[in-house]
Amino acid sequence: MKWILLALIFAGGVYYMVAQKKAEEEKKVQIEQIKKEEIKNLDPDLPVVAQNDYVMKFSRQTLVTLRLLTEDTNEKVRLASIELLWQLQDEQSPYIIKRMFEMETEASIKKKLIEMVAKDKTKMSLKILSEALKNYDKDTRIEAAAALGDFTSKDGIIILNDALKDYDEEVRLKSLESINKIKKNIELHREEKLRELSQPKPIFKVE
Repeated sequence: MKWILLALIFAGGVYYMVAQKKAEEEKKVQIEQIKKEEIKNLDPDLPVVAQNDYVMKFSRQTLVTLRLLTEDTNEKVRLASIELLWQLQDEQSPYIIKRMFEMETEASIKKKLIEMVAKDKTKMSLKILSEALKNYDKDTRIEAAAALGDFTSKDGIIILNDALKDYDEEVRLKSLESINKIKKNIELHREEKLRELSQPKPIFKVE
């Protein structure tokens, strides 16, 4: 009877160890699967527009007035009005900026427009900068190419690839520099995310 009892205990222990090992293997497979899914999403994704917790609201008439002021004869007034419209995320601001790139004769204004737009790392900003990259003014295209280098996004590389065909050597060179910069930043972003994934997560979380 004693030997039978010991045999049952031993068999039970072996079964428990096998079951536990099997559960651990299944858990490892699940973790690896989760990591694979997370790795697919390692590349940074830009928001469509800037995420502002608080955006001032102006009356429709005020917005109309600001839009008209973007065509003022005074360049400071034009710049100040479009900056405010951009901050307010006015729906017309992207079209106004595009028009200003086409109509402005002052290179300094175009440069400030690029700096303003490039501060927001969004898909909308990328679209606007892609238009600046086609501008007739060489310096504007160079500024746009340089600004795109600060976007950690594959979309930025796609836009800059077209600029590699620009007839001006300086524009092509700046575009190539920005492409290399973006690739390096994307790689650094991936490495950081992989490090985060490889770090063991705490079993208990204290709120």
